[in-house]
Amino acid sequence: MEQVIFSPFLRAVQSVEPLCQKQNLKIEIDERLSERILSTHPLPDWLEKLKATFQDMELSYEGGESGNEATKRIVNVVEEALKNEHENILMATHGNLMSLLIKFFNQDFGFEQWQNLTNPDVFLLSFTNKQVHLERLWK
Repeated sequence: MEQVIFSPFLRAVQSVEPLCQKQNLKIEIDERLSERILSTHPLPDWLEKLKATFQDMELSYEGGESGNEATKRIVNVVEEALKNEHENILMATHGNLMSLLIKFFNQDFGFEQWQNLTNPDVFLLSFTNKQVHLERLWK
C-alpha cells in the first residue's frame, strides 16, 4: 500500500499528479507541507535573510516561521506517515521545507546545499531500524 501526501500548492500537486494518475494513487493534501513563509513583509535581501535562518534555526522574521518551527511541521508529517505502516510514502513539498527535513537527518545539509537543489528535485529517505538513509535521486 502507498501513501501520497502533497502540499496544497498547485505546483506541488502538478509535479507528481501524472505519476499518481498512472499508478492510480490517491492524493492527500496536508497543509503542513505548504511552503515555508520567511516573512509576511517584503525582504529585498531575502536570500541573505534565508541564509541566516540556516545558521540560526531559531531566527524568524515578522510574520514568518523559524527554521525550527518549519522543521517541526514537516517532521510531524513524516512521523505520522511512518506510523501508518505504508510500504512507500510519496511527499511533494517545497525546496526550503524539504531542505529543513534533510537537515534534520543530516546536520551537514545547509544553505549551500539548498542553493544546489533543482526544481524539481527528488530525495529518497529510507527508514530501517531507526536509521535514516538519504539518497538524491534527481541529478
